[in-house]
Amino acid sequence: MPESVKEIFGRLNGGVSATIRNCGLLGIWTEINDDTVKQNTEPIKIQNRVLYVAASSPVWAQELSFLKPQIIKKFNERAGAETINDIRFRAMGGN
Repeated sequence: MPESVKEIFGRLNGGVSATIRNCGLLGIWTEINDDTVKQNTEPIKIQNRVLYVAASSPVWAQELSFLKPQIIKKFNERAGAETINDIRFRAMGGN
């Protein structure tokens, strides 16, 4: 018997509701950072309470890593819960 869409999505990592919630949480990145940071970064995904962010250069990735504790605090405050406990910055293009 064919599977229902609900059954298929239910098998996804945390289900559809978790996927939709994580997508919504990515929008917090633009709310808590200034224009310069927003122009040089892009939030990619949240997985296992880790936010993955692409940076425009290795220098940006390094600079933001120094601000990680403050960014995590602001992110979780805006989310209204402790949604992330780490951020991984990576330069776009894999550098």
